[in-house]
Amino acid sequence: MRLSGIGVFLPEVAVDFTVGRIPGNVESFFIRTMGEGAKLLALITSLTIFLLTPGFYALPYRWIEKRVRNRWIVFALYGLVPSAIVLFAVLPILGAGFLGSLSAAGTTGAVVSQVLSAFLSASIMDYFLVDVASRHPEGFSLSRRQFIVAVGVLIAAAAVTVTGLTTLVTRPARLVFASVQEMVSKEITPNDEFYVVTKNLIDPEVDRASWRLGIDGLVATPASYSLSDLAQRTDSQEELATLECVSNEVGGNLISTARWTGIPLANLLAAAGVTPAADWVAFTCADGYTVGVPLAKATNPSTMVALQMNRDSLPSKHGGPARIIVPGLYGMFHAKWVTRVTLVQGAFFGFWQQKGWTNSEFAGTKERGAIRTTAIIATPAYNAVVSGPVTIGGVALAGDRGIKRVEVSTDGGASWAVATLKTPPLSNLTWVLWTFNWTPPGGGSYRIVARAFDNSVPPDDAQQSVPAPPFPDGAAGYDSIPLLVPG
Repeated sequence: MRLSGIGVFLPEVAVDFTVGRIPGNVESFFIRTMGEGAKLLALITSLTIFLLTPGFYALPYRWIEKRVRNRWIVFALYGLVPSAIVLFAVLPILGAGFLGSLSAAGTTGAVVSQVLSAFLSASIMDYFLVDVASRHPEGFSLSRRQFIVAVGVLIAAAAVTVTGLTTLVTRPARLVFASVQEMVSKEITPNDEFYVVTKNLIDPEVDRASWRLGIDGLVATPASYSLSDLAQRTDSQEELATLECVSNEVGGNLISTARWTGIPLANLLAAAGVTPAADWVAFTCADGYTVGVPLAKATNPSTMVALQMNRDSLPSKHGGPARIIVPGLYGMFHAKWVTRVTLVQGAFFGFWQQKGWTNSEFAGTKERGAIRTTAIIATPAYNAVVSGPVTIGGVALAGDRGIKRVEVSTDGGASWAVATLKTPPLSNLTWVLWTFNWTPPGGGSYRIVARAFDNSVPPDDAQQSVPAPPFPDGAAGYDSIPLLVPG
């Protein structure tokens, strides 16, 4: 029922509650050491507790049934009491609201799914602890064949469960292209290969027909738009922009480029009439996610409410029916499944900012939350064996500042040479492809390093060389890979 959007999955609620309260630096440690496997571990732990809990309160079932002498009363008791505990106590404690009113399924979906779940558990208990037990008063034991079958079923179930759960999360890896030709062909990332990061275990499925975008807060005329309202406007625009997750490691694959089509957010705000007191814009999403940006960033001509991705309707997994695109900032500011735009006074701290991740604001001449200048070596692969002349290639990105040049070292950073940039770039808001032709002087192991320079003014344009972890401002340092040349 949860996958259909009309139910509540208690392990998911528990994980969301826990993740939402873990400090950002602690969460970053687990992500760095375990990748997205940290989310998988949290889900398995929560699911294990969820499955074992009925086993504990099933222990007195037979004892109660013998004393009440009415199995249907006991059956009803084991269906209604757990339902009441979950709906009136557990869900509110976990932030899903009284009777699940704050969950994605709403009150009706939460009540129906939890009552059905409880009575399903009660049915299983009643069958095994009453029916099966009455047929085996001397006790029930498995034959050798039954034992082997049961173990086989458990192993198969475990394999299916692990396989299914691993589809929910993917372990971060390096950005790799099989060749320079593939890199060029995927300069614009196909939708199904565009990176996905989410705070959710199960993302929302937003009904496009009923979806609306509200504009409210410090505005003269609050507004509400349907998807059709926005699609029929004549002021849509198209932007090529690269997004990168703030948790991306140096050289990581949580970075992609797409062609975005949508409505300039500045136009929607102008129609609502922003009051002089407003200086920040807060975004609220269908999954409860929140994030904000300064008004100056929200009204930048390139910031939009995107409805299409690579000229197709925005896929649900990428935030459809609509998401915010704020070129130059890390991915956490590009709110997916956006439902509300609120004008506020003073800095707004969203979901990740409340956990310590950087906010979008200006600190002197530097814009916090902006994508760091970086060069990534994307081909050949890490530890590849190469021989003869080889073309090294990759991408370089500097948010909305553009790339001036890329330099490559084939001796671990002792000396540098300028790489060739693909010209013209897709736009000033995207990554730039680069290549470097190299002939190894002899056999052995070589450390290849890349660094980028952007178009910043004043010219403090060099990529930061000192390594830094993703938390809280995004990873820093030079990307490097070893290459092996046969002797």
